[in-house]
This record gives sequence, C-alpha cells and structure tokens, in this order.
Amino acid sequence: MGALRPWARYGLLVVGHLLALGLGAAVLQALEGPPALRLQANLRAELATFQAEYGVCLPPGALEELLGAALAAQAHGVSSLGNGSEARNWDLPSALLFTASLLTTTGYGHMAPLSAGGKAFCVLYTALGLPASLALVAALRRCLLPLLSRQGAWVAMHWQLTPARAALLQAAGLGLLVAGTFVLLPALVLWSLQGDCSLLEAIYFCFGSLSTIGLGDLLPGRGRGLHPVLYHLGQFALLGYLLLGLLAMLLAVETFSELPQVRAMVKFFGSSDPLNAEDKGGILGQDELALSTLPPPEAAAGQAPAC
Repeated sequence: MGALRPWARYGLLVVGHLLALGLGAAVLQALEGPPALRLQANLRAELATFQAEYGVCLPPGALEELLGAALAAQAHGVSSLGNGSEARNWDLPSALLFTASLLTTTGYGHMAPLSAGGKAFCVLYTALGLPASLALVAALRRCLLPLLSRQGAWVAMHWQLTPARAALLQAAGLGLLVAGTFVLLPALVLWSLQGDCSLLEAIYFCFGSLSTIGLGDLLPGRGRGLHPVLYHLGQFALLGYLLLGLLAMLLAVETFSELPQVRAMVKFFGSSDPLNAEDKGGILGQDELALSTLPPPEAAAGQAPAC
C-alpha cells in the first residue's frame, strides 16, 4: 500500500466514498421504502374516503388546491392547524433560533423567509456571520484545549503512559463526556418532556443538531399546543444547547483528528513521504496538547539557557 502513487491513493479514497454512498443509499432504500409506500397508500385512502363523504359539497379540484396551499405554507413554517403557541412565527425567540440555525449551519427547515428582502438578508447575514462564528469557535478552542492538555499530561505522567496511548485515552474520554452530556442527557430530558417522542427519536434529534444535519423532521414542542411561555423558553433552551453543544462537538472532533492513527491515515492519502517525528508524536506531543505544559528543568548554574 505504501508504494502506491498519490493519484492511485486519491482514486482509492474516491472509490471508497462512492461505495459508502451507495451502501448508505441501499440501506435507506430498504428501510424507508416500505414505510413510505404504506404512508402514501394510507393518505390516498384518507383522501378517497373524504371525497366520498364530502365530494358532492366541493367543486372539482378544490380539495387539491386547498392541500397545495397548506403544504406550501407549511414549507415556510406557517402551520394551518391553529396551534396558538406558533401563531407568530417570526417573534423574537423564533427569529433568534432561526439565526442560530443559520450561523451554525444546522438549518432545521422549520422556518424560511417569505419576502425577497428576507432572502437577500439571509444571504448577506450568513456570508458575514459564518466567518465571525468560525473566528469565535477558534478563539474558544484556543482557550479550552490547553485545559484539556493539562489533564492529559497529568494522566500520562501519573499512569506512565506513552504519548500515543495517552492521546487515545484523552480522545475517548472527551468523546464519552460529550456524548453523555450533550447527546444522552438532553435526549433523556426531551424524552421525558415530549410525550410523543421516543428515546431513539430524541437521540436522533440531538445527534442531528450537533452534527449540523438538522433534517427538521423533529423539533421540540412543535405541534403540541404548549403554552406560549413554555414554548418560547424551550426555544431559548434549544438556542443555548446549539451553541454549547456545537463547541463541545468541535473540540471532540479536533481531538480525534489529532490522533496518531488519524494523522497517519491522512498522511497516507495526502503524500507519499514517510511520516515525520511530529506525525508520530501524537496528540500530546504537539501544539496545545503537548507534554511541554510541565515546567522545564532548571538550567545548570553558569550555563546560558538554550534558545
């Protein structure tokens, strides 16, 4: 494998991605195809029953036009079901959640701008806001990673671990901490508060939010007739969860990306040169996650310190 040329390695990587895409599509087609067909059949049966009972009172095509208008409004986040908690779709809490979904690239899809001015503002706001968000995340990362490196250095010294093992232990610990604090715990809270939501659906929502997938098929509190105050408090809680959870997820991804095994894989597909000492050193032997957090030994008397 090491004798492969760079173009062959890139080709192998592309083929692997295409195979992964094909496998994912095949699995989803097998899992989601039958339920979608059953739902379509049930919808057609409901429409046929409605037309049989009330068709004489409706002109031809009136029901299709009404359903089309309702679906078009629903696509922009405007519900026709009369839920009082969602009557004002662009109040301050809803607008804050929408802007957070823009700047975090989550994009739940539960709301969308209707006016041309709103769409133009979204383009400009996102173009300026995304770099600012990335700069904020980078600054917070620089502040938080040294704290993690000190813990990793203490564990490595206390347990006398090699840098590679200490890096793997630190990445696994951080991954478990993030998964428990920002996925499992919020999912349990959501599961207990949202009666029509299973635990699997709650975990699915939390992971989809923190991975910025944001499919929008689930959103806490929507369609349940909650009191407006409770509904807006839930939106503020979701806003804080997005900001803190995404930061924690990025820290975990950054830690895993600096593992020696991951760096070796990237090095394999990126260059044919052998791994250098920095790549073999691991996460605790470079940058913020180095063992240099420990104080250096004092220089001998009369000897100038090395530059």
